Amino acid sequence: MVASDQEDHDHGGISRREHIRMHLGARKIEFISTVVISIVFAISFAHLEYYYIKDPALQITNAGEVAVKDPNYDRSRETEPIVGNMYQYHLFPMLFIFVLISFAALWDDMTFKLLGKHRRIKAAFLGTANLITAIVVEDFAWFVNRGLVPLESDPKGGLLMQASDWTSIHLGAIDTGSFVIPYWYVIAVTLGALAYYGAFRKHDRLG
Repeated sequence: MVASDQEDHDHGGISRREHIRMHLGARKIEFISTVVISIVFAISFAHLEYYYIKDPALQITNAGEVAVKDPNYDRSRETEPIVGNMYQYHLFPMLFIFVLISFAALWDDMTFKLLGKHRRIKAAFLGTANLITAIVVEDFAWFVNRGLVPLESDPKGGLLMQASDWTSIHLGAIDTGSFVIPYWYVIAVTLGALAYYGAFRKHDRLG
């Protein structure tokens, strides 16, 4: 009994329950931080992909060829996708880093095991939502770069998503006139919203 009482008050004089409540407040900040960091990194990678990993990226959106008329253009960086329309850099480092950042709260829970299984499930929901969000934001931000500040070598410069772009051709897209909204965006945003709901619903409840 004495040992139990001591265990309940071994966190600077506060009970274990109060300590967990304090941790949950910090944890909510951690949850929100991972959301923000995932989005910032996705936007940053989209910028890197469009302007600096530009040859493979332009291949994807221009039917497998970098459409440049200059005969002296260096095509040494052209490459083939390894899975569907995904190039090697999509899997590593992009997806690898997305997973590390998106599931940061889950890695924390699995390492320190301060909270129970219920909380780890919420962290898994959060990681899934972050990963979906990062993928959608990265893809959309790539097209925003193309639409606002396009490369001179991009024949679709100045345009957002088009029906002929790789992001639209597999599942189709909603035509809005000047651009399209890929159906997979709609599906991903819906799944991401549900996962965020699962992560943040009754977040402060113990257990």
